Amino acid sequence: MRNALLLFGILLGQIAWSQNRPEATFIEKGKQLDEVKEGTMVRTVYYFTNTGNADLILNKVAPSCGCTIAEYPKYPIKPGAKDSIVANFDTHDRPGYQAKGINIESNAGPINLVFEVMVAPSKDIKSYYSKPYNPEENHEGHNHN
Repeated sequence: MRNALLLFGILLGQIAWSQNRPEATFIEKGKQLDEVKEGTMVRTVYYFTNTGNADLILNKVAPSCGCTIAEYPKYPIKPGAKDSIVANFDTHDRPGYQAKGINIESNAGPINLVFEVMVAPSKDIKSYYSKPYNPEENHEGHNHN
């Protein structure tokens, strides 16, 4: 009987706890952005709603690299409230396909956002890489064999 009461108490606690949880519902967690020219600052916004029954708290927001900065709410988001996370990506010296992530630790669990963008080089990449070999240049550490 005692075990049955203990089990019932644990089950009741689990049900009560699961009903008072925050839930971040994003319009989209992954984005494919238009092509941009190298040197452009790319800004994208992730909109979300706390669809749970408790305050949502974003404890840590960490972009996957130093070229991206994230702005996020540092206050509790009430149930039913809408907010956003803004990612700013510096494309300087980053030509080609780019996929950047934003990893979030929250009281609703981990959240992962991503965006993809093609960065067009600011220089003519063909002429940049097809410079003629110059034996006078310093070639320490590599050779052209």
